[in-house]
Amino acid sequence: MVDRRVEVVARLKALEDAAAPLVTFLQNANAVQELRADKQYNLQMLNDRYQIGPDQIEALYQYAKFQFECGNYSGATDYLYQYRALCTNSERSLSALWGKLAAEILMQNWDIALEELNRLKEIIDSKSFSSPLNQVQSRIWLMHWSLFIFFNHDNGRTQIIDLFNQDKEEVDELCRTLEEKEDSSCTASDQFSCITI
Repeated sequence: MVDRRVEVVARLKALEDAAAPLVTFLQNANAVQELRADKQYNLQMLNDRYQIGPDQIEALYQYAKFQFECGNYSGATDYLYQYRALCTNSERSLSALWGKLAAEILMQNWDIALEELNRLKEIIDSKSFSSPLNQVQSRIWLMHWSLFIFFNHDNGRTQIIDLFNQDKEEVDELCRTLEEKEDSSCTASDQFSCITI
């Protein structure tokens, strides 16, 4: 157990060091005001004025993820929010949004979690996925995570009905896909692989 603790602390220190230039920048309110809605401008400005590049931005994601894994959900949400504001990779930004949603749920910030859920729903509805099954999978995960919010949010009971009625077709499609795989004598792990492709 002591060895594991030393390993975790060393990893935390390495991630802190890698993300330090960007974290320092983000803690400076005057510097943060220089950021604009244009991500390309921000990346260039950060690189030119503060010597912060893609490696430090990626380090911020890894640091936020590690904070989440250690149970520091508040820190994780802050860093994931900032990361999304700077990230130009749509897949990585989506991953950060899922992480932020999970952290808000774990902190029981139901109003903010609902905002993030709606933001995710908009992205899933508008994004073109590599396969229809990937989109269905994302919708199913959205429905799964929505349960935590809707059963705890004041207006959750009506909103859950709306969401599940909208996504009924996707659930039916997933069930048909699983039935087809089951009919072809797939194992349970094969069926899981089918869902997680």
